[in-house]
Amino acid sequence: MRRLMLAVLLVLTGCSSGVDGGVGFTAVGLTATPEALATHGDTLVIGTRPSDHPELVTRTKDGALNNVKLTPATPYGREAHWYGITSDGTTITGVGGERGGAHGNVRWSAWTGDTGQIAEKPQGFSTFGGYGAGELIGPVRTAKGPLIIGTWQSAKAGLDIAAWTYAADTWTRQPSAGTVLESSQELLRFPLAVTPNGDGALVVGWQIAKGAVSAAVWQFDGTTWTTAVLPDGDAALAARCWDGTCHVVGRGKGKLAWWTGPDWKKLTTPDVPVGDDQNLAAPVPVNGTPTLIVDHNGVKLVSEKDERPAEGLSGEVVAAEKVGDQVFVIAGGRLWRTAA
Repeated sequence: MRRLMLAVLLVLTGCSSGVDGGVGFTAVGLTATPEALATHGDTLVIGTRPSDHPELVTRTKDGALNNVKLTPATPYGREAHWYGITSDGTTITGVGGERGGAHGNVRWSAWTGDTGQIAEKPQGFSTFGGYGAGELIGPVRTAKGPLIIGTWQSAKAGLDIAAWTYAADTWTRQPSAGTVLESSQELLRFPLAVTPNGDGALVVGWQIAKGAVSAAVWQFDGTTWTTAVLPDGDAALAARCWDGTCHVVGRGKGKLAWWTGPDWKKLTTPDVPVGDDQNLAAPVPVNGTPTLIVDHNGVKLVSEKDERPAEGLSGEVVAAEKVGDQVFVIAGGRLWRTAA
């Protein structure tokens, strides 16, 4: 009888831990270091890099891993790290980069294709580089085609937020002057991340006006850019939009700050420190709950209501993506998955 009672107690304890405790993750067996993730319909796209060149891998809903044929066109394209990947379900767009040259600047490469093949589309040096060049944040899909978001020297002060459009294998930077993407001596703008938002895009970052620093967002509806300041925040670091709501995470006074749009209400969340040089992955829905996966005394799943251990995960969280009923996370240089 004592053995039976002990067995029942252990079973009940295990069930309680599964419901109220952590969420388990298992490793996905890749042959190279994962750097970026994107959804392509019900397929996961993984940008990976062995020691000296980029690769692209897909994972289908049945778990099969397949290498996508990659066709570089420039020396730096052959050595690129993945800075971002996006997809509209038909076409995959990627941004790669590798430092080089006398000044060690990033030499950018732009990639377009599908799950059969993705090719680097060579651009003129002045497209992303040369005098006035800033950084590229990454690509984003919109209803009118992909954009690449980055920065470019402002005619007034500092750097403007910049957007490049794509047509006939050519990326073209659009004017920022006269829009909310333009910086001035009174207001400097700094984008940090971009995500799809309906037919358009949402860029998040920070700005400084008359010495005051604040988190900010810039929204593109397919035609026009608008901007908003996020309350009680120093910087917005990552975002994802689904079901008509955008979830933006960042930093405010050294702590996690979380806002939801389009009204940009600041949520009350568990007390999670976020350092000045720390990056955050975009939130994902886990069991229907908007969730941030972050390294905080061990990797945790943080929602508005609570935080739980991410069992199996360790190290810096680089990216998170939900595909079908599973969540995938890059952490500690490896790819992990769990049922969502």
